[in-house]
Amino acid sequence: MLTKTAYLAFTQCAQQLWLDTHQPELAAAPDPAAQRRLRMGQQVDLLAREQFPNGRLIPYRPQPKDMAPLTHQAIQAGTDTLFQATFAVDDMLVKVDILTQTEAGWHLIEVKSSTQYKEAEHLPDIAFQVYVLRQAGLNITQVSLMHLNRDCLAPDLSNLFTLTDVTVAVEAFLPTVTADTAVMRQLLIQADPPQAGIGRHCTRPYACPYYEHCWQNVTGLTIYDIPRLDAQKERPLQDAGILYLAEIPADYPLTATQRAFVDFHVRQQIWIDQAAIQQALAELQFPLYFFDFETIDFAIPTFDGCQPYQQVPFQYSCHILAEDGTVTHCGYLHTDAGDPRRPLAEAMVEHIGETGSLIAYNIPFERGVLHHLADYLPDHAERLLAMAERLWDQLPIFRQHYRDYRFGKSNSLKSVLPVIAPHLSYAILDVSNGTQAQVVWEAMIGQGDTAVKQQLIEQLREYCHLDTLAMVEIHKALTMSPL
Repeated sequence: MLTKTAYLAFTQCAQQLWLDTHQPELAAAPDPAAQRRLRMGQQVDLLAREQFPNGRLIPYRPQPKDMAPLTHQAIQAGTDTLFQATFAVDDMLVKVDILTQTEAGWHLIEVKSSTQYKEAEHLPDIAFQVYVLRQAGLNITQVSLMHLNRDCLAPDLSNLFTLTDVTVAVEAFLPTVTADTAVMRQLLIQADPPQAGIGRHCTRPYACPYYEHCWQNVTGLTIYDIPRLDAQKERPLQDAGILYLAEIPADYPLTATQRAFVDFHVRQQIWIDQAAIQQALAELQFPLYFFDFETIDFAIPTFDGCQPYQQVPFQYSCHILAEDGTVTHCGYLHTDAGDPRRPLAEAMVEHIGETGSLIAYNIPFERGVLHHLADYLPDHAERLLAMAERLWDQLPIFRQHYRDYRFGKSNSLKSVLPVIAPHLSYAILDVSNGTQAQVVWEAMIGQGDTAVKQQLIEQLREYCHLDTLAMVEIHKALTMSPL
């Protein structure tokens, strides 16, 4: 059946829709991060329903089309607000988050866990629902997106939601839905998949579950890795069948920065400005604190004074390098469901002295977390703000003074480390990135089995420990002459 999920797949990539129907076994399993986002979305849906205390939930049925008669019965009975109202028309089926009757007609409300209306993502979704409901004979006169209000501050959730009226945009988009559904029907009866090709649409606006399948034979950097390459310059390359950087003609019109990127990687170059690196390192004051936060972001703010998706630190790791070369480690991991901010901040104040540079990789994140901590903990604000002022960023070294084709398209810590310090690796860890750390932390604080909880604690400690040890090893490599 043509559902809104199918329609969103089609609008992103026709091949995705065909594979969903004919070869779904090729899809990658949802990763834990995606499952976490789904759970948060479900929590948001439940709270959104509380804004309509007289609303009626259409009972769940394993076969969604069986919910359509129940919806019809509820409407006939005079119910003016429905949750999960389901409509089936011909080969189309949709469920509506909230449907409420007004004097003028029906008001369709789509609930999203985002903090703003995103037209590219949300408009096709909502417009398809309106299209089907009108095909079912419902008089839809108003359409809104209900999303989270970024100004909401816990514990007062009375202003958690904001309504954005998208009626005009939906009306303008409906002819596109009409045309698209006709194309979808023809596509689904094809014996072979459409040749949509690969590109930026593989990850925008959503990560495609068939990414690994479609990109399995791609090796090396592609035209999609070129920084800020707009569609006007990208499309002629696509049309010419050009994928890899080495295939781009020497006279193809790129900006100076883009051409430098292409040539650098095609020629497999390494460029190191040793003098500039040493000048930057001379800014540091011992002892050196190599520092990293792990944070959690809840859609529905849980802790006092927090906004939706505010980054709340639950862990930090800090390696301390003394001037004599001695390295020590300290850190903190919050292990229960309570607010981690005060105990974490107090551990930092105890562990980190009042002199010396705090080194992080891409400091805007750490600085933002420190400022939020200072706002919430005025009794520690002076020390926390002083730490923020002492931050020194390791990342600009690799943006400005040290470039290596082996870093690939990124200058991230996880791209630089295998080149600078190949004896260290995230690959052997159970937790290998910050998103996984969020998932594991939530699992850990909710874990009743002591042994399992301890195992998750060790996974988190090992990961955050490696983040800061990596910076120590990178620093040592940078101080060697020559590199």
